[in-house]
Amino acid sequence: MIVIFAIDALEYNLVEEFNCKNLKQKYYGKTDISEFSQPRTMVLWSSFMTGKNKEDDVLEDGNKEMWNKKWDIKETFFSFFENPVVLDLPGFSYDLGFHGKSRILLKNFFETKNLEKKENLKKEYNKDAFDHHRKIKDKFFKALGEDRDFVLGYFSVADVIGHLNFGNKVIMKMIYIELDEMAEKIKKNKRVKSLIILSDHGMKAIGRFGDHSEYGFWSTNFKDLKTPKITEFYELIRGIKNES
Repeated sequence: MIVIFAIDALEYNLVEEFNCKNLKQKYYGKTDISEFSQPRTMVLWSSFMTGKNKEDDVLEDGNKEMWNKKWDIKETFFSFFENPVVLDLPGFSYDLGFHGKSRILLKNFFETKNLEKKENLKKEYNKDAFDHHRKIKDKFFKALGEDRDFVLGYFSVADVIGHLNFGNKVIMKMIYIELDEMAEKIKKNKRVKSLIILSDHGMKAIGRFGDHSEYGFWSTNFKDLKTPKITEFYELIRGIKNES
């Protein structure tokens, strides 16, 4: 089984700072996303699964419409597999209801001046993010116990929580420990032969908040990829599939 543990906004420097050994695996480093003028989440994951720079296609109707983009499986490397599972991935199996609500809460947080309302919005925003994380986590590990040839789980918690809480090291460390423990559990699964851990971009501090950084994170249990472009994973996965 080929598994991709897809983590939005997993920051290389925090993986190092918190010594997340399982997220690092045998080989790890930063990805090169310099080809994108707007390295947005939907742009990067769309480019990842299709092996093509999809920036113009994703942003052609403006930022408000990009979340509705959905690629046909024939355009993606998921078509290489007989019984793949792809959970919550932007541009393919994205939960528009949850993520749409999350963006509204974030917008309302920054627009309101009322401190009590800000605090209540933040609590709701954080709770929803953790609840959604647990929901996708349960589905992901269930799929890893099934007879599948490919499983991808997309986890947004580091990004969603990071936008409002990146300056809070206690919260961020808790998230990274959770993700590292998930990686450890994946690695112990004997069904898993090839494991790729990948982020679209990282995250940098903007005061006590967080914003996207100019690179992503990758790790594998099988090959040193140096500094790969996110579009290069399409052919990498084709090669792994052909070898299996």
